[in-house]
Amino acid sequence: MAKRCVFFGHREIPEDLRERLEEAVEQAIADGVTEFWNGGYGGFDMMAARVVAELKEKHPQICSRMVYAYPPVHAPDSWFDQAFCPDILDEYELKARIPRRNIWMAEECDMAITYVNHDESRIHEPLDHMLKLGKPMVRLGGYEPRVRRCWWEEE
Repeated sequence: MAKRCVFFGHREIPEDLRERLEEAVEQAIADGVTEFWNGGYGGFDMMAARVVAELKEKHPQICSRMVYAYPPVHAPDSWFDQAFCPDILDEYELKARIPRRNIWMAEECDMAITYVNHDESRIHEPLDHMLKLGKPMVRLGGYEPRVRRCWWEEE
């Protein structure tokens, strides 16, 4: 089974992030990761997709997968090898699909590379969930995940 890494991050990112991101992806590959998953929204996701696409020349065993929150799934742009929308999302209304997709990716992947520097958006939720699951994260931003009850957990 493929070892998977997911990217979580903000839309707005500093330009000087690329070098640290590339180093993190190279280390993930050295640790056995062959699949990189991405939601395809915003600056961090697109930078991560470009880095993985460029590293494929050096590491042909890796692939980049776009995980859509909404059908229809169209052909991915040139940065992605594959695209899919998880069936589990069919039971959720549209506004809940992105946060639920992020939680699903956190559960399905073995590790994460993140650029999150605050918890004012919902992007902290999958990081906090990964912490609960004991999954490793490479944090390129300043957000420190913490264990807390999240909206999808029952009381």
